[in-house]
Amino acid sequence: MGIKTFTKKDIVMKIAERRELSIHSSKTLVDDFFEIMRDFLMDESPYTRIEIRNFGVFESKPTKAKPRARNPKTNEEIFVPPHKKTRFKPGKILKEYLRKPV
Repeated sequence: MGIKTFTKKDIVMKIAERRELSIHSSKTLVDDFFEIMRDFLMDESPYTRIEIRNFGVFESKPTKAKPRARNPKTNEEIFVPPHKKTRFKPGKILKEYLRKPV
């Protein structure tokens, strides 16, 4: 069994179908939503948290610099500068579903 990949187009089609909207207006809604999410996560503050009830939490937080990291391919020591890292933590409903045996 292969991996099922859903794209933004699939989301647009599903919203248009559920809300009986045109594909164009549905695409505009989806584009605006993702643009707003991206803007929030790219905010200048060091910690950003977007909580969507019954779905999950998106977080963006800084990492420390790693002065003695190692490139696994060449075994060469490299410096990794501090940067921001994002993560997604699923909400209760999604987490319970994902924990069920396959």
